[in-house]
Amino acid sequence: MESVLDDVEHRRQANTLRPEYPRGVPSKFGVDGSVQHFPGNTIISHLSPSSDLYASMLVLHEKLLQSNLSSVIALLPPSSWHMTVFEGVCDEVRQPGFWPSDLAIDAPLEDCDALFAKKLSSFDLKCNPPYQMSITGFDPPGIVIGVHLEPSTTAEAARLRDLRDRLADLLQIRHPHHDSYGLHLSVAYLLRYLTEEQKSELFTLLMDHLQEMPVEFELGAPEFCKFENMFVFNKQFYLKNQGIDA
Repeated sequence: MESVLDDVEHRRQANTLRPEYPRGVPSKFGVDGSVQHFPGNTIISHLSPSSDLYASMLVLHEKLLQSNLSSVIALLPPSSWHMTVFEGVCDEVRQPGFWPSDLAIDAPLEDCDALFAKKLSSFDLKCNPPYQMSITGFDPPGIVIGVHLEPSTTAEAARLRDLRDRLADLLQIRHPHHDSYGLHLSVAYLLRYLTEEQKSELFTLLMDHLQEMPVEFELGAPEFCKFENMFVFNKQFYLKNQGIDA
């Protein structure tokens, strides 16, 4: 039978295996919730402020702000809300699979930005947005509080999968989770691991709000963006359907 000392040691070892804070702290957010310098580039579709989903997200944002959870989460500003189409790079993450294979691993981020911009300027979307998306719930809150998204039809799923594959080939970067990447719209980052009581409160809040959210919505053309932190994603230009006159 396991002794009390053995049990204490096992729990101590388990705790040492888990980082002190959820991933993203303190790299993207300080332990006090302050946004940190975390530069990179990405391809995203911003959520339109005129959409019904945006209005519903504003209500959710306020619910979270007024909840007992507000001290353990970092809410993202509405202007940053987006779905990531293709992950791009983060300056701090320089290893195969997370950095373009045709660029030196120690090259300045500005070189990567310029390389991607040159390639993407002539990239052909081969389709006309918007993209039809569906809300299927909320992702389990391990790192972020995020709305889980799926393409509304099998044809739309194939269109987005083809887009992501072609971008990976063009940019010479394929993340390890490329094929299993879950589309989502982040609302907040967790600053602490939640207690069981906090998990229960969050689950109830999210499930109640889910009933008020639209089931389907649209996203416009993907944007090549640069960012310095998780609060602002600066659009450089839209990706275009090169076969159609502007």
